Amino acid sequence: MKAILIDDEQLALRYLEYQLMLIGSIEIVGKYTDPLEGRRAVEEQDIDIVFLDINIPELSGIELAEILLERKPGVSVVFVTTYEEYAIKAFELNALDYVLKPVHMERLKKTVLRIQQYKALNVGQTVSNSRKWNMKLFGPFLLSDDQGMQISLRFRTTKAQELFFYLIHHRGKVVSKVILMDLLWPDFELSKASSQLYTAVYHIRKTLEPLQGHIQLKNTAEGYVMQLEDIYLDVDGFERLLQSEISITNETAEDFERKLTMLQGEYYEQFLFDWVEYERQRYQLQWMRLMMNLTKWYFEQAKYEKAFKVCESLCSRYPLEEQVQLMYLKISDKLGYHFIVQQQYQLYKSRLEKEYHDMPDDEITEWYECWKKKY
Repeated sequence: MKAILIDDEQLALRYLEYQLMLIGSIEIVGKYTDPLEGRRAVEEQDIDIVFLDINIPELSGIELAEILLERKPGVSVVFVTTYEEYAIKAFELNALDYVLKPVHMERLKKTVLRIQQYKALNVGQTVSNSRKWNMKLFGPFLLSDDQGMQISLRFRTTKAQELFFYLIHHRGKVVSKVILMDLLWPDFELSKASSQLYTAVYHIRKTLEPLQGHIQLKNTAEGYVMQLEDIYLDVDGFERLLQSEISITNETAEDFERKLTMLQGEYYEQFLFDWVEYERQRYQLQWMRLMMNLTKWYFEQAKYEKAFKVCESLCSRYPLEEQVQLMYLKISDKLGYHFIVQQQYQLYKSRLEKEYHDMPDDEITEWYECWKKKY
């Protein structure tokens, strides 16, 4: 493995070089006190690792790592620092490793071992560029390929995870760094928030390395953009369905139902991000509207069994929606499921009382009272 060392202290560079030579397995191809020269060397050569001091003049180690990983995403960075507390808080172990000065041989051996293990693991987990991938954002998050292989994305911190999903939500669009810092670190000073952002971006890129460019986090002058290649998102499929406004007919009904029932769960269901709540509610209402349209169409066509199946899905997800419950009662009545009519109304009524201390509205109550008189 080839390495470049960058530190503004010449003595520290020589000492680190000496220790790495004793350990072996790492070839040092350059060492620099000037961060700009070190940056050029990394960009121009085939480098595996950069040992990088945090506190260097002109360009901080955090900023330099951000630039290097943008240009050379396959490079691993090991931060070297004098400040233990700063390293732990600012980086939260997001780098491949960090080493405290003065650098001790036993600690450095562990770092080299970690680098070797990471490289071996990364080779084993790398996926084929030729595969197509599916990203599921409705219900539990899932990333899988067209052969059924699943890959889990593990983030070291919750902030890195939230940043990733925020940029996925805004995929293909540049999001400014100021917006990201204000969203994720609103109480931090600008310099600290900036450091946290650089660190989170660095770790996200490390997490995405096995996907070989299918998901790329890119830096622009204005901010960051998440770009996806050969990845199908269920939310994109739903958006196309919304925009198409396909008329429900005998020819389209089954395909329409299949596309709707594939969307199991809510948008970003497992996450409690405040910024996603509006979109989640919008998708809830749109899905419910389309499912109700399909239910009513089946009902009008006297296809009561199919209407019952679709409406049952609606009831299980939205048990307190009155129009859904009323439709369910009407379909059950048509099918002669009188016990279900009685049971479902009482269940709906008890849920309203328990959760909202309220009673069913007049429309559903009047329908149920008329039904009771008939039977």
